[in-house]
Amino acid sequence: MQRSEHLSRSAVLEARSDQRSIRPSLPALLDAVSRLKDAACRLRQRPVDDIIASLDRTIQRLLDPNDRLRRRAEVELPTATGFSAPMIRHGLPLLLAPLGGRQLASTLDAELGTRRVLDDAVGGGPRACGPRACGPDLIVHVLSGNIPALVAAPLLLSLAVKSPVVVKPAAGDPIFPGLLHEALAAVDPALADCVLVAPWRGGDKEIEEAIFGAAALVVASGSDPAIEAIRRRVAGRFIGHGHKISFAAIGRECLSDNAAANDLARRLAYDVSLWDQQGCLSPQLCYVENGGNVTADKFAELVAEALAVLAQELPPRRLSFEESAAVQRFRQAAEWNPANALLASAGTEWSVSIERGCELKPSALNRCLRLMVVDDLAELSDELPRHRHYLEAAGLAVGVERRREATSVFAASGVHHICPLGTMQTPTLAWRQSGSPRVGDWVEWTVIESTPA
Repeated sequence: MQRSEHLSRSAVLEARSDQRSIRPSLPALLDAVSRLKDAACRLRQRPVDDIIASLDRTIQRLLDPNDRLRRRAEVELPTATGFSAPMIRHGLPLLLAPLGGRQLASTLDAELGTRRVLDDAVGGGPRACGPRACGPDLIVHVLSGNIPALVAAPLLLSLAVKSPVVVKPAAGDPIFPGLLHEALAAVDPALADCVLVAPWRGGDKEIEEAIFGAAALVVASGSDPAIEAIRRRVAGRFIGHGHKISFAAIGRECLSDNAAANDLARRLAYDVSLWDQQGCLSPQLCYVENGGNVTADKFAELVAEALAVLAQELPPRRLSFEESAAVQRFRQAAEWNPANALLASAGTEWSVSIERGCELKPSALNRCLRLMVVDDLAELSDELPRHRHYLEAAGLAVGVERRREATSVFAASGVHHICPLGTMQTPTLAWRQSGSPRVGDWVEWTVIESTPA
């Protein structure tokens, strides 16, 4: 076992008890990073399709419900993350399935023109001239949030562009990064030696300046203050994904009868319930147009009924004291405002605040939804642009004749992912977080021109 692999596994094991107390040995960490950078040359000599094949086998293993590591994930993640066991069993395949080999290859082809440009990065290649792409000699990913398995996409895509990678796991998911690394090591030990999972306490100046200083690229997710703090410590290239908010919008023509309204209510409730609004694609608001055969108030009741059903099928996550208090404040704000109405469970399982107007403001998360009643969705054309820095996804339900106009308004306002209700949190790899390419901004290009005849 190489030292880099040993450091990765031991760090992850310690992280399961209390990630906040971990401070890896800086010399050992730097030694492991040096080994990763040494592995970059060997990694670049491998055909990209060979790498993708190993990544595919790794994901297929974790998608197998009978696999030992998949069973460990289902047993250990509820305790580590607070999500219910049914949510973990339901959600893990949704996060991992889009990362198969075919999807990885398609993403590289779409963003690089052809993934073959990666095979030309180090001498020899099939073409004597033309563009060549080279992944960074080391990418550091700083992850945030509570949703498990979000590490999979950045880690696999980094290896797919032939870049060794350091992963700082999110505090809310100290388990899955290690399981993913273990699965990769079982499939392709040489590829696993190009990965280091290294938890440390965010803000540790000495460690971050050393690790970030060794990286050719740092990619970070987190709150806006956290992103800015990391940016100040990165001397090289940096890509940051800060706070985002997503919403849904329903036109009156889609509330034509009870059957249509029930279907939309179930789809919206699913988007709200999946991962308990902990992701940037989770809708916190839903704008509903007046004038449908099913009124907005009646639709809110249908959403509440659907949320109640999902609270049984996919029980909510375990809340901290602060989170429970935030839910109560959200409910009190609805009850104290005479213009609003509240539909809520007896516990903290779900809440729907029925409000008038188009103001875009976050909810308390944890299945708290603002159902905003508007006379016309066109009102959003003035409201959304004011928040373009924070917008991410929109679940849209309008008639065919209005779809082009609505998507144009949303896209011009800074929305990066527009999709049908019920699919907001299950995007393909074509989704570009924060409007940025998945890997297109990672690689560096060289253009080789032919010698004149």
